[in-house]
Amino acid sequence: MHGNGSGSANPNRDAIVRQKQQIIERYGPWTAHNIHLAHGVYTIDEALTGDEYKLRRIVQIVSDVSQKPLDALRVLDLACLEGMYAVEFARHGAEALGIEGREASIEKARFAKQVLGLDRLQLIQDDVRNLSREKHGEFDVVLCLGILYHLDSPDVFHFLARLGEVCRGFAIIHTHVALDAEVSRDFEGTRYWGRMFFEHAPSSTPEERKKSLWASLDNVASFWPTRQSLFNALSKAGFTSVYECQTPPEEMVLDRATFVALKGRRESVHCAPLLSTRPLDDAPERLPGPVKRLLPRRVKDLLRAWLR
Repeated sequence: MHGNGSGSANPNRDAIVRQKQQIIERYGPWTAHNIHLAHGVYTIDEALTGDEYKLRRIVQIVSDVSQKPLDALRVLDLACLEGMYAVEFARHGAEALGIEGREASIEKARFAKQVLGLDRLQLIQDDVRNLSREKHGEFDVVLCLGILYHLDSPDVFHFLARLGEVCRGFAIIHTHVALDAEVSRDFEGTRYWGRMFFEHAPSSTPEERKKSLWASLDNVASFWPTRQSLFNALSKAGFTSVYECQTPPEEMVLDRATFVALKGRRESVHCAPLLSTRPLDDAPERLPGPVKRLLPRRVKDLLRAWLR
């Protein structure tokens, strides 16, 4: 299939506006994904809201790295929120699957799918921690955009292993990383370093957590690995090389980055046969020195804010 991947749906402007208002009345306004639907109607407003720069970056990465027409790809969008990335690739003709845990967000994505008539887009409400090859199949491209840093240990490492399991091409991981190795977590014989981030108040109810659209589904805290620990976990998940994207540009804070992890074949090195007999080393961790260890968390956060 070529073109925008649309089926027969093409409601008039008044119908789109009316349906959009019904969604807002039930689930609240769109919080992030400003999707142009049709007839000048957007899910948020006719303006650039910020996430479009990341969208441009992601689409360009997929085009450049895959070296295939976008309509030849099978794309998985994990924790797809309001669906903009899955919708975008379906509009390019790709076979796209979006998985999202919250009803409010997945219904907004389904609304966009219905308006645009995207017959190659499938949307599922489910916890991404349930991801598996048996359940969902394999994908040329896996998008992990803003979910990794909402998972606690050991879930984050199980999730990365499943990411490698379903990925037959490459994954794009847009995430926060820990700038300091403050705490460690052991998983299957490897020590990973990072920091803790609190998602919800410990006293919060399941219903309160459900309503917090930009936080974890249920865990109170999440574990953010350092860059080095994330690279090591991706390597153990079967990814053979990992790169960081800088262009197309996107304005981001210091502890956020876009990584491209390729699922390839580990090659031997003919000119250095001794190296082929050694296991792949983990990336060395930059453990904090005595001065960093003495700085309170509040001081570190203030320094980071000032550096931004």
